[in-house]
Amino acid sequence: MELRRDGTADCETCHMPMFPIASAAGTVTFECANRHRVTEPLPDDPKLRRFVQNWVARKGAQLHEQHERWESRDDDGE
Repeated sequence: MELRRDGTADCETCHMPMFPIASAAGTVTFECANRHRVTEPLPDDPKLRRFVQNWVARKGAQLHEQHERWESRDDDGE
């Protein structure tokens, strides 16, 4: 899989954009809108690595915010 300069890639199955969603132990997991997933080594290029890590951090922040909303809704009795 070939990464773009912004840290994203194209899905080899459906050709949709893939975004980094998680990283661990020197690897990064990419996912497209159709939920196809690929795990690759983190890129060696420091700039590209930062882009990938930023995508993962933003995804984590989105999930955290969503869970906060769910908890808030549960507390309100909705």
